[in-house]
Amino acid sequence: MFGTLLRFRLRRDRTQLIVWALALFFMMYAVVADVQETFPTAADRAATLKVMLVTPAILMFRGTPQGASEGAFTATLGLAFMALLAGMMSTFLVVRHTRAEEERGQAETIAATAAGRLAPSLAVIAEGVLANVMATVVIALGCLAGGLPAAGSWLLAAGCGVTGLSFVGVALVFAQLMPTSRSANGWSAALVVVAYFVRGIGDAAGEVHDASLSLTPAWPSWLSPIGWAQLAFPFAQNRVWPLPIGAAFFVVLVGVALLVQDRRDVGAGVIAERRGRIGASVVLRGPFGLAARLERGTLIGWIVALVALSTLVGDLSGVVVDQLASAGPGVADAINRIGGEQGTVLQAFANLGAVFSGLLAAAICVQGAMRLRQEEAVGLADAALAAAVGRTRWMLSYLIVAAIGAVVALVLGGLVSGSLAGAQAGGFSAWFGGIVWQTPGVLVFLGITALTFAVLPQATMAVGWVVFAAAGFLGMFGPLLGVPEWAQKLSPLVHAPAVALPHPDYTGGWVMAVLAVALCAAAVLLFRRRDTRPVG
Repeated sequence: MFGTLLRFRLRRDRTQLIVWALALFFMMYAVVADVQETFPTAADRAATLKVMLVTPAILMFRGTPQGASEGAFTATLGLAFMALLAGMMSTFLVVRHTRAEEERGQAETIAATAAGRLAPSLAVIAEGVLANVMATVVIALGCLAGGLPAAGSWLLAAGCGVTGLSFVGVALVFAQLMPTSRSANGWSAALVVVAYFVRGIGDAAGEVHDASLSLTPAWPSWLSPIGWAQLAFPFAQNRVWPLPIGAAFFVVLVGVALLVQDRRDVGAGVIAERRGRIGASVVLRGPFGLAARLERGTLIGWIVALVALSTLVGDLSGVVVDQLASAGPGVADAINRIGGEQGTVLQAFANLGAVFSGLLAAAICVQGAMRLRQEEAVGLADAALAAAVGRTRWMLSYLIVAAIGAVVALVLGGLVSGSLAGAQAGGFSAWFGGIVWQTPGVLVFLGITALTFAVLPQATMAVGWVVFAAAGFLGMFGPLLGVPEWAQKLSPLVHAPAVALPHPDYTGGWVMAVLAVALCAAAVLLFRRRDTRPVG
């Protein structure tokens, strides 16, 4: 029965796993190619490391410098981010097959057979292990394809895989504790992000060694699974011994999760769902208020993340001015190629920050439109549509809430970055306008995900995140990797007016606005013509 369940889960997830494998491979290869293209010599890398080592804000979002070799520099730029992706992959996979299946009643059906209560969880654990073995292999292949040494490549990849395993355990525990899949996913993913920033605090507060261009992280790094992966120091010291810490963490959490599962009722989390009021508030009397209430936590999280990014970008504008000259031509070339070559480096940096902000706001839209499928999958859409709520009104409620969330995030981000940057690169209006004008392209992501929900609801999540990842890759790495211009233009993000640069062209922004409206309108019309399709 265990083997049957494992095969069933692997078959069900085969498309998602293939997408994750391709994404991890190409992202790792893109980092290696970026280093080789932008920082081809040890002198270029050394100049950049000198700036990083005296700028804690950069270390927070990068990694632990361990010298100027090509491999060590690649690990500094990419290891933490790749480990973050492995953690996210693991949490989504585990919650989907544990708490989400209990919500739909599937877990109780399986438990009533000869499989018993623990077999489904054991199958999920096995799938999590296999998924992270896959992640380890493809990340290592991405490094090897770029010509990096084999020992460091496999150690870097193993660190990412062990990080993913750690969060398999984390997600299993939250699947037992939380009353809903939404809360289990939210808490698990939040811990992945917390682990990333705890590691960042350790790097920012670490001890700098100027002679070797390296850094010894402070104690917070030892509290993070991502920190354990970095402490292996791939391509430098190649230490294997920190990785078993993550494996032991995984084993302990799995044991705790199975112990808790064996003692609780099927379908009930250890933490009971909060009891609501007897009567709903005025806000919840319509579908818009309900959508806003359900999306409140997600929106707040993304808005805080975007404002934090904007704070960093605005604050770093001074670093770009004061220290760019000492970083060598590699950094300036990279910023110009992504942010725009027709202005100064600082203007290109302001535009680059706007594109990053747009990418985060696009995630708000993708996740907001996905909520439609989540409500339909568990039958809640049928319950709402059975009342005096039309299909158009129900669907537009979620789309409008997501759009408002994205706009609020971009406006706040523009205000923060513009205020911090001051008179740099065109002043407040350039920084604020550059971020706010990302709105039309961001709303295209909302339209694409909504249209997928209307036409092929089962593929909503896969298509939404694949389009998001592909657009982000083309928009951010396309110029660095020499991707043809027509391919780069497939990303809605590249059509936003570059307000921070001289002579911005607003045509692309208006075209994206019309396209976003057309996609959303088509999605609503097509949804009106099909039956709802809950997961049976």
